[in-house]
Order: sequence, then C-alpha cells, then structure tokens
Amino acid sequence: MASCIPRTKRCSGRPVPAGSIFDRWALRDETPMFLFAHLGIGLGLAWLLAWKSPARFDYRLVLFGSILPDLIDKPLGYALGLETRIWSHTFVFLFAILAASFAPNLWSLRFIGFGVATHLLVDRIWEMPWVVLYPAYGWGFHPASQDAEHWIATLLHDPLVQAGEIVGVAILVLFAWRKHLGSWRAMREFVRHGTVPGGAPNRS
Repeated sequence: MASCIPRTKRCSGRPVPAGSIFDRWALRDETPMFLFAHLGIGLGLAWLLAWKSPARFDYRLVLFGSILPDLIDKPLGYALGLETRIWSHTFVFLFAILAASFAPNLWSLRFIGFGVATHLLVDRIWEMPWVVLYPAYGWGFHPASQDAEHWIATLLHDPLVQAGEIVGVAILVLFAWRKHLGSWRAMREFVRHGTVPGGAPNRS
C-alpha cells in the first residue's frame, strides 16, 4: 500500500507494510497547533513547576524551547517538500539537547529541553510515532500534506486549535500580570536577564 497523503491524494512512493502501525497512523491528517498554544502552555507548565520547586526557571529559554521545533522544522519542511514535523520533533533532538546540558556551562540548555518537551506534548506527537521515534521507522519523512490555505482554515474552524490559542494567550497574560511585567522597563529586564520584578537574575 502506498503512503498517500490526505487532501492532496499524493503518494510518497514508499510502500507501507499491510497490517503495520502505518495502517493506523500514516494516513492521518495532522491537527496543527499554533504559536500562542505552544508559548502559553509551555510557560504555564514551567511556572507551575517553579512554583512547587525551589529550582529557578529561566522562562525566556523555556519560551524559546517551546517554539524551537517549529522554528527549525517548518522552514525545512517547506523547503524540502516534507511534512513540517520532522527532525526537531523527535526524541533524538530532545535527548541531544538534554545530553548537551550536562556539559560544563551548558546547564541552562535544560530549560530549552523542557520547552521542547512541552512542544511535543502540545503537538500530541505520540500520534505520529514514525516522527517522534525517528529513525525507528526509517530514515525518511512523509511528503507535505498541508498548505497555507489548510492551516488558515484550521485556525478559523477547528475548536481544538482555537481553544489552545485562547488558553495560551490567557496564560501569557496571567503570567505578565502576576509577575508585574506591565511596564516596558520590567519587560526589558525580563528579556535581557530573565528576571522578574523582585527576583534575582537567572544564571546563564
């Protein structure tokens, strides 16, 4: 069975073994998540853990990590004609960041790794095992199955995506309010040093 792509009805040319996991997953249509869902939910999880733990979080790096997979994979996917969840949406990428964080002076990479982990969680990446477990299912990725028109239609009509964006924005606003980031000075210090009013600078 060829690996055909929904909506476009294109095929990758790679045979898909009958009865394999691809029969259940290879032809599924992705449900994309957008910017605010990743930023807000990633920040919210870090905020929750920092609230319960004495360890300090560099929220800047968590925010960066929460969108890093898309910053890498979306341009690559569009350029190569592949789906937009590829190398940076894999456990290989996540574990590489976490492993590098054990090197001297690179411990702050753990915050980026945490953000990447929240990105995979919001993407429900377990529904794409051939991506997250790469290269267990082969060295290639599926060709692109979506275009800009589909992404816009999803944002306008998919209640799950809309709910994710609303929740993300709400968390970002709540964080800024609770951390007193309402002034340009406070926001500038947060962006430059990872500090919030009344807090100590994060190590970097």
